[in-house]
Amino acid sequence: MGPSLRTSSVELYTSVTIKSSSGRPNSSESRFARTRVAGNQLLAQLPAALRASLDPHLRRVRLERGQSLFQAREPLRSVYFPETSVIALVTHVNGGDTLEVGLVGRDGMVGLALIPGVNAMPYEATVQVAGTALRMPSDELTHAVRQPGILRDVFGHYAYALFAFGVQTIACNALHSVKGRCARWLLLTHDLIGGDEFPITHNVLATMLGVRRPSVTTIASAFQRARLIDYRHGRMKILDRRGLEAASCPCYRLIREEQRRLLGY
Repeated sequence: MGPSLRTSSVELYTSVTIKSSSGRPNSSESRFARTRVAGNQLLAQLPAALRASLDPHLRRVRLERGQSLFQAREPLRSVYFPETSVIALVTHVNGGDTLEVGLVGRDGMVGLALIPGVNAMPYEATVQVAGTALRMPSDELTHAVRQPGILRDVFGHYAYALFAFGVQTIACNALHSVKGRCARWLLLTHDLIGGDEFPITHNVLATMLGVRRPSVTTIASAFQRARLIDYRHGRMKILDRRGLEAASCPCYRLIREEQRRLLGY
């Protein structure tokens, strides 16, 4: 058995509008307020007895930035419930170019196959932000999820939310400006970490967005001049969420609203 599964409190954004004393939205504040939650939010949705039945199979592990959790169409051996780590789901196009199709942090899990006979994903999973996750043998979870009940319902809703995320991301990559997509990516990553600062390089961000590095550098410089972010030595700090939300394409809002509709957070 691995380390204790007790987790410290972390922060997750929930949808509320912060208003000034006049009752009007305060443009200097984010419309997302922070709420205290413990550990992985998907696991937190489970009834205590059901969660307890999974605990013997869960082991806390440290995931390092750049670590590959699985390759596309590779048989799954483990699933991961991120706590403080963030995982990018990416696919390869045009003979090698990489494009992000999803982003998973403490809001979900990586590696679930719900359909009998399917034990692989069409994308690869790479650690984008180092941190902890709870790892579980995939066959243990797959067996549990295929039994009728709350567990299958919760993970079925999550699987659909992740599918909707991927569809929206693909449409976003095809139709929206690099500036709007970059703001969307920064906002989603900010939602998945426990603070305002996280490691990212322009090269990695360009890879996630499927664009050339100079495009990302130009946009990041504009965001920095506008005091939306502070970027130094490979670390990104979010200074003004409200401003980033205004700069983002509509996909950020659509992704978050669909997640809340399906999962309640």
